[in-house]
Amino acid sequence: MIRILLNRMSDTSNLRVRREAPMKPLLVCLLLLAAITLSAADAKRYEVKTAIIKKEIVAMGMKLAATTYFDDYGKNEAAEITIKDGITTGVDKHTRTIMTDSTVLNIDLDLKVATKIPLPQKPVNYLALTPEIMEQFKMKEAGESEIAGKPCKKYTLEMTQMGQKITITTHVWRGISLKTETVANGMTVATETATEIQEDASVSSEKFVLPEGTVIKSL
Repeated sequence: MIRILLNRMSDTSNLRVRREAPMKPLLVCLLLLAAITLSAADAKRYEVKTAIIKKEIVAMGMKLAATTYFDDYGKNEAAEITIKDGITTGVDKHTRTIMTDSTVLNIDLDLKVATKIPLPQKPVNYLALTPEIMEQFKMKEAGESEIAGKPCKKYTLEMTQMGQKITITTHVWRGISLKTETVANGMTVATETATEIQEDASVSSEKFVLPEGTVIKSL
């Protein structure tokens, strides 16, 4: 995403503590996925002009439904996730993540609060791989696969995020990541898999802007 203020804030401090504690590890996982799988605002990152991609995320034992939107060949991109609260019956959390080449903007669409998080490095553009980029990310080609009916090329890469050694396997179709498997210190912490792809879809420009009245906080 994704995504991602996962703590549904409450008017009571006791309930707030109950909700924040179990969500923090999931927050870290989903922010990592956002940093890896969303695109920076480069001129052209994909060979598809517009798309809506539905995905399933499995992180910290939880399954989440996500939708990625992009237009102008990936110049604009956002991801939305609906998260079951798990505490209050019938209450969901709706988040949107918008990414630039230097920050992730995570928006709580219910509370109209956004968190701006700086990125230590730009995401990989798979249409513009160079030997220098391959070396920088310790990236290797790892064969081929098929995700959501699309032929993909697999890559593995390594990086350090939040003090942890991260190994990522990415399945790429026409520059687009359709599946990402993230392993931290030898443990699989998250996977994100495309289940449906709508090419040349009509994507509202509202997906890529901060909703009116939203307050931004820096992390």
